[in-house]
Amino acid sequence: MGRYARWRQVVEAQGRRLHDALRQVDEPDPLTGPPPSLNRLDALVEGFVAGQPVRWSLGGAPRPLPEAVDVAAYRIIEEALTDACRHAPGAAVAVRLRYDDQGITIEVRDDGAPPVEGAARAGGGLPAVRRRVERVGGTLNAGPNPDGGFTVRAFLPAPEEAVG
Repeated sequence: MGRYARWRQVVEAQGRRLHDALRQVDEPDPLTGPPPSLNRLDALVEGFVAGQPVRWSLGGAPRPLPEAVDVAAYRIIEEALTDACRHAPGAAVAVRLRYDDQGITIEVRDDGAPPVEGAARAGGGLPAVRRRVERVGGTLNAGPNPDGGFTVRAFLPAPEEAVG
């Protein structure tokens, strides 16, 4: 088996594991550890670095978020990274978080190949992301970039006064 074929198997297996994890309930399981949180973003990104160059940046002053928003933000990033591995293997990925007094904006962009006319990313990833965003009252924009790649951008409301 060639190196590319083996690498693709690893990426697909990682994608399946993450997909299975995303289907689980967002409640913490005492047997598996703490709930998903942006406090664990480093570990999430490190899990993808082996097969996908991922960098992330932070804007604004990080602050505690309501638990539902924190979990949704983590899961949105996780799904967008999984989709990047699946649909743009090996492409660079940038994750950007921006905190402001109204909430948090998440952007995940991969630098994959230019879109093929009429082609769309298939699967349940984006509908799941949309449900998570809507559950916390946010907005979502996702689609191919004209110069190649794909961007997922979500705003999750979390006014500063909402967390004490």
